[in-house]
Amino acid sequence: MITRSKKSKTSVNANPQTSKEEANFDVIPVDLVREVMGRLPAKSVARFLLVSKLWEKIIRSRDFITSFPFRSCSSSQPRLLIAFGGLDSPEGRFGRHDARRWDPRMQNWNFFSSTLSSSNFLSRSNVTCPLPNPEEIEYHSHYVNGLLSFGYGQQQFIVNPTTGKSIALPRVKTRRRFAKSFFGYDPVNDEYKVLCMTEKLHGLPKKPSSQHQIYNLGGDIEKQKQKAWRLIECSLPHRPCSNGVCIDGVVYYLSKTGNDLSQVSLMSFDLRSEKFGLVTGVPANTGIVVYTSWKTLFVLTYEGKVAIPIQASYAYEFDVWIMDPNDEKHEWTLMKISLGIETWKILFQYNQMIRIRGITQTGEFILTPTSYKSDDVYVVYYNPNTDTLRKIKVE
Repeated sequence: MITRSKKSKTSVNANPQTSKEEANFDVIPVDLVREVMGRLPAKSVARFLLVSKLWEKIIRSRDFITSFPFRSCSSSQPRLLIAFGGLDSPEGRFGRHDARRWDPRMQNWNFFSSTLSSSNFLSRSNVTCPLPNPEEIEYHSHYVNGLLSFGYGQQQFIVNPTTGKSIALPRVKTRRRFAKSFFGYDPVNDEYKVLCMTEKLHGLPKKPSSQHQIYNLGGDIEKQKQKAWRLIECSLPHRPCSNGVCIDGVVYYLSKTGNDLSQVSLMSFDLRSEKFGLVTGVPANTGIVVYTSWKTLFVLTYEGKVAIPIQASYAYEFDVWIMDPNDEKHEWTLMKISLGIETWKILFQYNQMIRIRGITQTGEFILTPTSYKSDDVYVVYYNPNTDTLRKIKVE
């Protein structure tokens, strides 16, 4: 008499229809699956996580996450992804909501995408994370390969706008309330890493950051095993004062340096070696000083170089300081942007203050008002090569 183990019996009695359907799905060429899913909205892509293990593996892969936000129906035109926080607040984009239903501790991030030639942005997904109100607490989000990282203090999150999911990292090892974080990708070892450092808030503005820690997420963000933050050494006393950008496996950010932290310099952090570096000081005529607000300093990537946009004499003028970190001379060049007062009044409501929030792959600067005072949400593209502007609505 032949007997079967319980495990074998369970396998034989599995739903044959389900197995057959899953097998049929997996027969579809991988390239075709990528192409089809790359044309779909994020919500639809998220549903396909349940189709089969192969499809789940494709959607969660680094290559798909990297390419998805920039795909279009033609699959040859890059896409732009933008995010807004707090649009659903009582004073947000959609009008006055019932304040009893709005939790200020839960920031709702809305993601929109568009081709660079489109006249509007369409809703992609939204993610809710337990973060403080950004109007009261200063922190930056960081974008790398289609993924977002943001957090405050011991709370750090990774967000995938493609699937609309967020991952809470283990709490940072610190008793301090304030910790600044940066996010980057090491292409050599295929690893995403979060760099975090803490600061004392009260009475010690001239003290450098400390408790420098690293969290290694590896290459597959959404299949995380519980790890711990790891303390690393930093021999360069500094205190970050901007967001960071990741270029070729190195994170760059502005920081207060020198005696009594009285200078502003560009710092680097090599994700592979996990070493800090002081790249160069910023030019004295940039207007950047040590007491410049963390909210107004913004580091961007322009044609593979570090770019720092600074508000000039008027609300509609900017000085953009650009430096190639791979150039041994580390020389800064200046690009001046002026919209003109009449253009500014026409494009932006209520003659609002504006900021440069990003730069597209084609070198267009993305300008937005500091806040929106009606349901009309939009961004403005400025092309420095043709000196032209265009206004794009967010639907």
